[in-house]
Amino acid sequence: MLDKVVLLCLLVHCARTEADLKNSQYVNDLRDTGRINKAPPQKIAIVGGGIGGSAASYFARQLFGNDVTIDLFEPEIICGRVATIQVAGRDYESGGAVIHGKNMYAKEIASTFGLDEAKELDLKTAFFDGKDYILETSTWWIVSMLKMIWTFGLDLLRLNWIETLFLNKFESVYNVQKNGHSFTTVRDLMVALGNETFVNATEETSCSLFTKKGISQFTIDTLVSGGIRGNYGQTCGVNGFVGLVSMAGIQSNLWSVNGGNKLLCSKLIDHSDVTIIKERVKSVSRDGQAFTVASRKGAVRDYDLVVIATPINRDKSHIDVTAVCSSPSRCPNSVTDPRHYRKTVATFVKGKLNSALFKCESFTDCPGGILTSQNNLFYRSIGFHFPVDFDPAKDTVADGVYKVFSNESLTEEQLEMLFETYTEVAEKVWYAYPFYRPPDQLDSFIINNDGVFYTSPIEWAASAIEMSLISGKNAALMAFNNWFGITENIDSDFGDDETKAEL
Repeated sequence: MLDKVVLLCLLVHCARTEADLKNSQYVNDLRDTGRINKAPPQKIAIVGGGIGGSAASYFARQLFGNDVTIDLFEPEIICGRVATIQVAGRDYESGGAVIHGKNMYAKEIASTFGLDEAKELDLKTAFFDGKDYILETSTWWIVSMLKMIWTFGLDLLRLNWIETLFLNKFESVYNVQKNGHSFTTVRDLMVALGNETFVNATEETSCSLFTKKGISQFTIDTLVSGGIRGNYGQTCGVNGFVGLVSMAGIQSNLWSVNGGNKLLCSKLIDHSDVTIIKERVKSVSRDGQAFTVASRKGAVRDYDLVVIATPINRDKSHIDVTAVCSSPSRCPNSVTDPRHYRKTVATFVKGKLNSALFKCESFTDCPGGILTSQNNLFYRSIGFHFPVDFDPAKDTVADGVYKVFSNESLTEEQLEMLFETYTEVAEKVWYAYPFYRPPDQLDSFIINNDGVFYTSPIEWAASAIEMSLISGKNAALMAFNNWFGITENIDSDFGDDETKAEL
C-alpha cells in the first residue's frame, strides 16, 4: 500500500530468480536415468478449487503427464478467497487483492498465460490514529521518502534490510521446487529454506521479532501494526513470519491482475485438463489400494492419489479424513482442532469520505490507503480500489470505491461517520486467514503416507496467494516423488550456509 516508498534492494544484492511452472527438466532427467519405472496413477482427486487446489491441479498435470484423469471437487466458485465483488456495475477485488513483485509463481503464471498487470492511478497512503494523521505520504516519490525518513528515521532502513534479507532467503524456494524437492511438513519446508530462522519466527510474536531487530516501539505500533491490521486483521501479536510477509505486503513493488487475481486460478485450471465436479466432499476413506472420496450428494469415487486443498477447520471445511490418517499427528479434524480462522468483513462503499474526519475534500486529495494505528477503532483500514478492468484512458478516479475492513458488519451510523455521502454499499463476510497465536503449529502436508496430501497447513505459517501456490506445487511434487519412489527428494537437505544465513 505504500507506493514507491520503501527502499528495495538498496543494501542487499537481489538475485534474479525464475519460477519453473513445468518441472520438465526434473521429469526428463528422472526418465532418462530410469527412475520412472512404473505407470503413472490412473486417477487423482483434488478437493478444493481455490488458489492451492488450482496450483495442485496444474502442477500434477505437468508432472504426471496427459494420461492421468484429474477430478477437481469444488462446489462453489473457482479460486475461493481470491474473488471479486460487483459494485455499481463494476468488479473489484474482494479477496486476495495484491501480489508482491517477487512472488515468482504468480508472475510466471501471468506471463505464461497472457495476463496483464492491472492499471491504477497513484494515490497517497496515510497512517491514522482515529483523529489525526501520524503520516500522510505524497504522490511525489521524493516527498514521500522524506516524510517517511522524518517520521521513522533509521527504522526505515532497518526494516528495509530485514525485509530484503527475508525476501532473498524466501526466493530460494523456487530453485528448490524446480529441482523436484518436496517436504513432509511446513516445518521441514521452512527449515530447508532458512535453517531454524523461519521456524523461530513462527514461535514468537511480530512485536517481539521486530523489537529484537532494533525497531522502535513507535514504528512497530504505527508501521508494522498498521500493515498487519490491514493485511491480516490482527495485531502485532501474530507470529513473526506473518509480520514479515505483511511488511512485504505494504511495499511498493505490488501488483494485481487486470481482470482480477482470480484469473490466476482459472488459467491454471484451463490448462490442467481437469473435470470439475461441483460437489462438496464429505469424507475420504480407504478401499484396498484405492482412496474413496464421498460427496455430500452420496456419490462415491475411487482414486489413486488425493490432494485436500481446502482447510479442514471448524470455520472452513468439514471433511472427515480420520479413516485414512497415517497417524494422529497427521489427522486434521474440524471438530477437535481448537484453532480458528479470522472473520473479516469487507464493506465496499461508493461514496465520499467524511472531509471533517479525514481532512480532505476530493478523491485525489484523500489518501488512497488509510492504515490505522489504534486497535480500538471499529474499522481496521480503508483503501480506495479501482475496478479490476480499470483503464486510465477512459476511466477516472470516480470509478473507484472504498473498501473498509472491519471485524463486524458496519452499522448505518458507522457508515455515516466515515462517509459524507454514499450511493451504494456491498458487503463480503469471510474467514480470510488463520487467527494467529504463536507459537503456531506447523503441521504435516501428508495425511496418508500412501497418497493423501494436504496444502492448507502452510497457512499457519502465513496466508497469502504465493504461499498457496508454493504449497500446491509441494503437494504435486510430494505425490509424484512418493508415487515413483524418489525418496531422496523428500525432506532432503540442500543449499549453502549463505542462502540460509540468519536474518
